[in-house]
This record gives sequence, structure tokens and C-alpha cells, in this order.
Amino acid sequence: MSFENILGIDTSGKTASCAVMRSGELLGECTFETSLTHSQIILPLLERTLEDCSLSLKDIDLFAVAAGPGSYTGLRIGIAAVKGICALGKPCIGVSTLEALACNAMAARGLIIAALSARKGVSYYGAYLSDGETLTRYFPDTVGDESGINDIAKGYNGDITLVGDAAARLKSELFINDIRVKTAPPNVRRQSAAGVCMAALFHPEDVTTAEKLGARYLQSTMAEKLKDRGERI
Repeated sequence: MSFENILGIDTSGKTASCAVMRSGELLGECTFETSLTHSQIILPLLERTLEDCSLSLKDIDLFAVAAGPGSYTGLRIGIAAVKGICALGKPCIGVSTLEALACNAMAARGLIIAALSARKGVSYYGAYLSDGETLTRYFPDTVGDESGINDIAKGYNGDITLVGDAAARLKSELFINDIRVKTAPPNVRRQSAAGVCMAALFHPEDVTTAEKLGARYLQSTMAEKLKDRGERI
């Protein structure tokens, strides 16, 4: 299965990002941190990106979105936008936010650990092996105590690159004396829709329909937690 023009969206965190990739080459991307809600910004951002690339929605062959983990509200906004666009039959795909982050730093050979802060002492994290051109999953996406990230690093003999909003903090708290472990440069450390497009290229088998597209939270939403405890939502 081959898709020429892929449009990617990432609203999984503070960053709002939209990108268009054609045959594996990035045509354009717009990414920035915003104090506005993603529901206010993502569709205008999408329209601007398409206009700057001299394309329209009908020119896009596949719509890709960061499906989690990440902000519950942010993920729902991005996924809802793609569902709406693809409701009339366009194919779409949800990709791992962590894998998309790892794709940003894929030029770094070795182990790439993607980590996003969830709450104090807890992160979403996953690990991927990179040969400089492709990724292979080394440790599955999970949410848990950050000591688990240290365990992954201890079990790997080679260079390690940290990406994600927790990268700089983890380097200073867990790996300050480990010369094998480096943080990715700031320009590739945070979420970006270009990484979403790249992750989509690696998983053509996961292409689906708007009806089946869903989020991968990795942990229960607050509503689910209250329901499990028998409390009123």
C-alpha cells in the first residue's frame, strides 16, 4: 500500500503541529507552542499548511495523527479533526506519539528513548533502535515510574538519545554522569507532525477508516477512574 501525499497532525502536547510529506520528502510543516486550545488552532493551521504547499484536502492520500500517549484533551482534538476530514472515505492512521518523537531523531544511530512527562516521577516512555534510516521497537510504549527508563538504559550497551519533553530533565536527574546518554537537539526534541508522517510510512498495515480511528491513552481517563470507583462522573 503506497500513499504519495501524507498530511500529519500532532496535538498530543503543548505543541500544535501540521505537516505534509510527499513520497517521503517533507513539503512543509508548521509547528509552535501555543496558549490557545488545540481546537482553536489546528484547523486554521492545517489550512495554512496546505495553502503553503499549494495543495487542498482532495490532494491528500492519507491523514496521519498522533494517537497517544499524551494529553487526553489534545489527543481527542487531533483525532476528532482527522475523523471529520476522513468521514467521507479518506484513509487515516493513528500512530504512537512516542514513535513519532523517535522518528524526529532517527539520524542518531543507537537506542532512542522517547519520554513524555505524565506527572511527578511518572512518564510515558518507549524505546526504539535506529540504524539511521529506520526504527525497530526495543521496548513497548508504557506509562510508569521513571526508574524503568533507567533500567532500559542499563540493559543496552551503546549510545542512547533522549527525546520528548522529559528528555532534558531525565538527563540531569538520571543520566548526568552517563556519557552514553545524550539529549536530542531542541529542534527535534518535541512533538512534530513530520515525525507523525514518518511513523505512518513505517506502518501501512495500520491504515484504517475514520470510524475505527481511536486514541491510545495508556492510562485511564479521570472519568474512567471515577467510574471504576463507583463515583459520580
